[in-house]
Amino acid sequence: MTRDLSTRTLAQRKLPVRKRLGPGDFDSTSNENKVMTMKVSKGLEFPVVALTGVGHMLGAGEDEKEAAWVFYVAATRATQSLVIGVGGSGGFARQFNASAVRL
Repeated sequence: MTRDLSTRTLAQRKLPVRKRLGPGDFDSTSNENKVMTMKVSKGLEFPVVALTGVGHMLGAGEDEKEAAWVFYVAATRATQSLVIGVGGSGGFARQFNASAVRL
C-alpha cells in the first residue's frame, strides 16, 4: 500500500512522521509529516500536500467518478503547494500523461 511505503520511506530518512488511519486524534500544529489516505484527508488543510501513487488510481472495475472525487478532495487540501506523483499504469496515469499539464 502506498501509505505504508510512504511512512516507511520517511521514517528511514529519519523524518518525523505520523500515520493517520481515520478521524480522531490529530494535531495540525505538530511538526511531523502526516501520511493518510485521500479519503481521511477530507476537511483538513495543509500548506504542502504530496499525492503519491496517483498513477495507480482507477483500476479495472473502479468507478471513475468516485476516483475523481477522492482525488479532488485530496488535491484541494493544499493551501500553498501540491505535488502529484503519477507513476503507474492506472486510468489516472493515462489521463495525466496524456495532458502533461504543469501548474
